Amino acid sequence: MRRASLKRLAACMLTCCAVFGSVIPTANACSRFVYLGQDSNIFTARSMDWEQPISTDLYIFPRGMERNGELGPNSIRWTSKYGSVVAATYDNSTSDGANEAGLVANVLWLDESKYPAFKVNDAPGLTIAAWAQYALDNFATVAEAVAAFEKQPFTIVTNAMPGTQFKATVHLSLSDSSGDSAIIEYINGKQVIHHGRQYQVMTNSPTYDEQLALASY
Repeated sequence: MRRASLKRLAACMLTCCAVFGSVIPTANACSRFVYLGQDSNIFTARSMDWEQPISTDLYIFPRGMERNGELGPNSIRWTSKYGSVVAATYDNSTSDGANEAGLVANVLWLDESKYPAFKVNDAPGLTIAAWAQYALDNFATVAEAVAAFEKQPFTIVTNAMPGTQFKATVHLSLSDSSGDSAIIEYINGKQVIHHGRQYQVMTNSPTYDEQLALASY
């Protein structure tokens, strides 16, 4: 049953990629939105607007996978509680995905991101490439993920984008089957979380508090 569910989810993701890729015009920024429809019809979609090919592949991951933060001895370690279907960019980073419990994760670029320094004696490290995957592996709902992230169980560590010399700077959005949402950013080395059903739309820059201010006009 679980395997069939994940296969259906993968097929749905492929269909969405084809549909949105054909109907959304060329844009200069990624966007993510959560549709809150009638009769509890809820879905999350995003556009991927990047200046070069990112070699996206789809993967189905089962429950029970042993994982780590990929930063050596002081890496966070976990075993996946939920199976997931993910889109992997450059074949090494989960940019988007959904798990079998209905949690969805999307990573979008944010120039203003600044992550805390990673020190050996601090919280264990988590590569930014696995930030979304950590959420999909461990949590069934946005509320559950936010409660865990507020305790800051890891230190996010960024690295250079494949084939480039500049480091990845992104923010993470989470949504679930109830329509709940959260936007998680690191600004000036501090984690900032916006949590609530009202946070349906997110794009790249500026920081999310400024996006909300712009939307109020």
